[in-house]
Amino acid sequence: MRALRSALLAGSLAVLLAGCATVTEAGYYWGDYSSSLYRYTKDPSKDTLAAHVTTLEKMIEEADRRGLRVPPGIHAELGYLKEKQGDPAARDQHFVLEVGLYPESRVFVEKLIATPPKKVEP
Repeated sequence: MRALRSALLAGSLAVLLAGCATVTEAGYYWGDYSSSLYRYTKDPSKDTLAAHVTTLEKMIEEADRRGLRVPPGIHAELGYLKEKQGDPAARDQHFVLEVGLYPESRVFVEKLIATPPKKVEP
């Protein structure tokens, strides 16, 4: 009886976790995020930064067009990168959007504000 309960509990947990993963993936639009981030991380240059910013902006536009949510952290990342490019107004706009969509990100955004990135040299 104990083995049966353990098996049922494990099976229920697996179904629950699989169901949550599917809903989360289906509810967000990721676009080309992972490839873009990889390119920028592998070669952090002015060009790859600009390309990654463009990718994030396109993700946001496409998510809106499809009626999907932007994944958590995208607006915060875009705001951080905009500040790195020397655009504090765009930074503020994206930080406000991030906290508006995901109120639990407030602490993270406040830390980003407290530790500004170095600006990219022209």
